[in-house]
Amino acid sequence: MKQSPQPFRLACRKFKGNEESARLAETMGFESGKEYNEIMFLREITHTVNALNDMGDIVRLYSKKPDAAAARLSVLLSGEDSGSV
Repeated sequence: MKQSPQPFRLACRKFKGNEESARLAETMGFESGKEYNEIMFLREITHTVNALNDMGDIVRLYSKKPDAAAARLSVLLSGEDSGSV
């Protein structure tokens, strides 16, 4: 799970209320700079959200199958694809 320390804050700084991207948004075919900023914000935080979901799955799995949870955690920490429960 190789991630920058503050992806949410970084995404906020880069894409919340950023008017500089209006021209780029228009060039790319977005309806507005706001739509572009929202999509780019979500793109920026998706990895973190997925990692948090994976950790939640591991916690739920631990009570039923501790060995499987430990293996899944190991894969998550290694940065490889975590697969499914």
